Amino acid sequence: MFCQSCGAVNPSEQEACHRCGNKLLVVSGVAESTETNEEFFIQAQEDLEEHLLERISTLEDGVRRLSQALASSGQHMAQLEHNLTVAHAGIQSLGGLLEAQGVVTRAEVVDGWESVADRELMSRDLSRRFKAHVERILSQASHSGQATDEFRDKLRALEFALVGSDTEIVREMLTDLAAMAPDSDELWSFIGEASFHSNELETARIAFRKVVELRGPQFEALVYLGAVASDLGQWDEAEEALTRAREMAPDAFLPHFTLGALKVVCGEHRDAVTHLERSLSLEEAPQSLYLLGLSRLELGQSGRAVKALRRATELAPEFEDALYHLGIAYLRRGWTNKAMDAFQRVLRLDPQRLQYQETVRLLSGTPPNDLPDDSADLVRQAETALEEGNPEDAFDLYAKALDSAPGQPELQATAALLASALGRIREAIVYAHRILQERPQDSPYQAAAVVALLESLRHAGRLRAARRIATRLYQDEDIDELARAMATYELAVTESELGDNLAAARDLARDALEIAPRELRHYPLAVLGSIALKRGRYREAMQYLEQASRAGGAEPPLLRQLALARLGTGDGPGAEEALREANGGPDGGIDQELLDHVRRLGGLIGDLTRNHRPARNNRVGKRS
Repeated sequence: MFCQSCGAVNPSEQEACHRCGNKLLVVSGVAESTETNEEFFIQAQEDLEEHLLERISTLEDGVRRLSQALASSGQHMAQLEHNLTVAHAGIQSLGGLLEAQGVVTRAEVVDGWESVADRELMSRDLSRRFKAHVERILSQASHSGQATDEFRDKLRALEFALVGSDTEIVREMLTDLAAMAPDSDELWSFIGEASFHSNELETARIAFRKVVELRGPQFEALVYLGAVASDLGQWDEAEEALTRAREMAPDAFLPHFTLGALKVVCGEHRDAVTHLERSLSLEEAPQSLYLLGLSRLELGQSGRAVKALRRATELAPEFEDALYHLGIAYLRRGWTNKAMDAFQRVLRLDPQRLQYQETVRLLSGTPPNDLPDDSADLVRQAETALEEGNPEDAFDLYAKALDSAPGQPELQATAALLASALGRIREAIVYAHRILQERPQDSPYQAAAVVALLESLRHAGRLRAARRIATRLYQDEDIDELARAMATYELAVTESELGDNLAAARDLARDALEIAPRELRHYPLAVLGSIALKRGRYREAMQYLEQASRAGGAEPPLLRQLALARLGTGDGPGAEEALREANGGPDGGIDQELLDHVRRLGGLIGDLTRNHRPARNNRVGKRS
């Protein structure tokens, strides 16, 4: 007898299927000699109906249980949402209370909250990855005779340590395990993954090279190695690893995508287009489309860039970088209204980004005037000199451009910030004073003048003059919000360096943190860390300085202070790591960062003046 549900063969006397357990239904089996009559068919019909009713009842029970489980899950989700809402309200209330009492600001609470949440999420991710590796690590160690009791104990201890937040202990345990089992490619693979996700790129590079050495060419390890080497600027090694990975799996998405990203970073945009289009033929990913759009923009193919970037934003509507560059592509096509729509969308996604704010203001105002041909040529030469690493020559060219086109706030701000970054104090002060006298509204130029002026005075050792001017600017009601934020930050730095009133310096740094744009928040955070360091509060200093470094502050002075803070908390290896990064880190400061921003804005001005088409209404302000 065949089961009508699963098709299994059953003995004729069986009532339920031995495989699936469903009741068997006899649809035939009457002997040929048996006489059939109406009563037989009636009985068979009743048996069939009874069986169908049983099946329907069973299905109804299953649906009812599923419905109950879904209802229970919905209740749990609602309770979880309620708990999260209450917790969030509690954090907001606590932040407001602490801010009102002058203990910390709301921005500090939010930054600290995000920092702790990131660490927790990363530790859970590493713990999950470790569970996927641990059995194979132990198996390899057992086969090689290295699975000693000490090795097993250390492996178990590592599993618990990964759940905690002490990364130094995890690092020490991994180092010990690698010494005990140096030939375990599985262990090295986990070390590489853990280091990669913890942003310890040099350690990750060493680990994945070890994996390739032990296993031979292996696809995943080669992709990781290529990505890490690319982030470290080891272009040849990155390209070699990714090319080998592509040869191993020519139809895999990752090698083509990562090679394309590498070519974008190296500025080889034609090669980047080839790799990225190949990756898109395998998988349509927003990041691939975004990088393809960037390369098309660099190659002057704004129409194709629009197509790629528009598709990226369709797949990922909140992809900020893709939206912003879509606006730039529209601008280069002369579609100013579409550009304005894109920039306004991205500004709504992140209202605290200075870059988005200033772009919308620029397009909302009157079109900027074209520079005279000779001045424009000098500016192009200056930009080339900056890109080639000749800032002194660039400054001289900007100064000449200003002589032939005076009263241009973009050029004045660029020259003032460049002079400040170069330590040319007199020129920086002269250009900054000109901007502050003219007061261009709704632009970053006032802020640029404030930074150039006060940074120059501080670097010249004229701290009391800097404090006097910064105080006057801080109290000036006519300057815009960005300039006020910069004046507040500079006054906090000056007060901290004078050391007369560290409490006032701390309050000013907190004020600056509240009003500074997102790109510049690491500067007031660094000041708060410096003040805590002067007070001997090493753990507090370390928290502020680590937040600042994660937010974009990788300048050597900040990293040296972070090393001191870590040393004060007893973290010797962490202090050494910060010092190594400081020795190889890029020079810079807030004047250099604002200079880069003003130069980016200058590029947009060039696109706008070439098209001469102002955006429609929604005016945020008028640019002088």
